[in-house]
Amino acid sequence: MTYMIGGIKKMSKYIKYLSDRVSSEDAYRIEHMADAALHGGIKSKIEIRDESTGELVWEPLHNKTVISGGILLAQKLFNLDRSVLLLTPTYDDELDLDNKVSSAAYPSVVITDDDNNVIGSISDESQRKICGFMVGQNGCGSDISDVFEVSYASRIEPDDIVPFRYPLESEDTVDEEYYKMKKTISLPSGSVHVAYYSKLFSNSPSFTGNYVSSLGTYNDSITPSTIYTDKSNADKAQIIVESHLKLSETDAREYFITHTGIQSAKINQLSLLTAWERDIEVTKPDESGNTLTKTVSQLCQVRPFSVLNIPNEALNADKSLSIIYTLYF
Repeated sequence: MTYMIGGIKKMSKYIKYLSDRVSSEDAYRIEHMADAALHGGIKSKIEIRDESTGELVWEPLHNKTVISGGILLAQKLFNLDRSVLLLTPTYDDELDLDNKVSSAAYPSVVITDDDNNVIGSISDESQRKICGFMVGQNGCGSDISDVFEVSYASRIEPDDIVPFRYPLESEDTVDEEYYKMKKTISLPSGSVHVAYYSKLFSNSPSFTGNYVSSLGTYNDSITPSTIYTDKSNADKAQIIVESHLKLSETDAREYFITHTGIQSAKINQLSLLTAWERDIEVTKPDESGNTLTKTVSQLCQVRPFSVLNIPNEALNADKSLSIIYTLYF
């Protein structure tokens, strides 16, 4: 059953089906077409499901590739100097993340000889990629229908990020293989918490090339022998990359419990993030109390790729969301 809330079609309880065309047209640019180029991006579809019910909550909404994502696309496609990326700041610097690298640092790849001995390294800009996501709480007003439009030159502001995890430092058993952008925070009360502002995908992004079938589903694979000769399907082909994100029943709650109470726990923003990774060693207890040292990846020079604003989504104590993010190329 569906009903309307402020022009957005409400469906069920917890699941969202969000479709987005990445477009940066706004009222100003529509009025000034002769003077402003349209900012484009990557068309996508976002499906958000409650893992316990599988119900769909919202009809398609629209996501936007923001300026730092556009700059990265331009840099990748035209092999531009990495200095173009410095037009936008990093979350590392703005949040003063633990163990952050310099904004001037390069991702690099190790060079080895025939005997596998390390003999040096070279910069490798191919390592900079979409690698995870964050959530925020400034995409909607107090009214559920008051969803704010995403501007091209925007992001989830640092003060609006909802940490995925926010344990006391003395109780921090968070698995840093999945939770990233770590920041140790001392509160006026004297307690010390550790914020984890982002989370990795729960799968390895998958690539698919196929055609739409007569049933309206995409299941016929593209092949080199038919891609240019099958004229009947010329406009039915698609190239997609699918990534999975998960918001567990423990994610994005601890911050609210600490500061305002679980009753105020909500999110209304989703942002894909780009970064490059380096390996670091982390020593900490696991959930069983065993102290372990392991090598994990650290996200470096994190910037937003896209932003999606949605109606307020209350985070009940037992709610977990499964998000399928599909990009169309």
